Amino acid sequence: MEFRTLLGFIPSRPSNAIACWNYLHCMSYATLASCLFSVFLCACTRPASSTGTDQALPPTQDTSLEQGTDPLNLVLPERIRDLWEPTPENRWDAYWEEEYADSTGSLGHRSADFTGDGTVDQAFFLTRKDTARRDSAYALVILFDRVRDTVLTVEPWAEAEGHIGMGLTLEPPGMLGHLGGEEGGEPEGQVNLKQSAITLVYFEKASITWYWKDGSFHKVWTGD
Repeated sequence: MEFRTLLGFIPSRPSNAIACWNYLHCMSYATLASCLFSVFLCACTRPASSTGTDQALPPTQDTSLEQGTDPLNLVLPERIRDLWEPTPENRWDAYWEEEYADSTGSLGHRSADFTGDGTVDQAFFLTRKDTARRDSAYALVILFDRVRDTVLTVEPWAEAEGHIGMGLTLEPPGMLGHLGGEEGGEPEGQVNLKQSAITLVYFEKASITWYWKDGSFHKVWTGD
């Protein structure tokens, strides 16, 4: 005699019942193993989390220079930085910037070998930090021979419509005509420049050139 169950028809004989029980027991282990394999497979194919440690980190921001700091200011000796600072290019009218533009620098900074020692020297047109000092508003400073510096001249305030009325340019090596030297020591004529010289131009007025000779800078008037 047989009876109906939810699993189908199971024989009423003991031997057959035991065989069916063993069959169902084995099937349960197989089903469990199949589920575990599916879970493992999903875990292996799951994409890496966006918060994983292997995620590329954003580049670090360079904070070696404070925002707004002029890199040229870092070249100047501390005793000069205390009183003076590089002059921003927007302090000059665009016309004069274009008029004196070349590869040697700008109206506020020129570089060349001024002393003939084979190294590049720097010339700066600086502005005094204390803007109330109109009698000494600007300075021409030379950094030369790697470790030496000198202030060639200090100039009074000279601006029109917010723009500075003077700036720097270079004279190449060779013969330079001039109108006379400092304190009348150099008569009008020519000087043979052995290396580049630095000139302070007073726009549409005069100009003064400093050149290296016998271990020091000398100046001559080269425009009037």
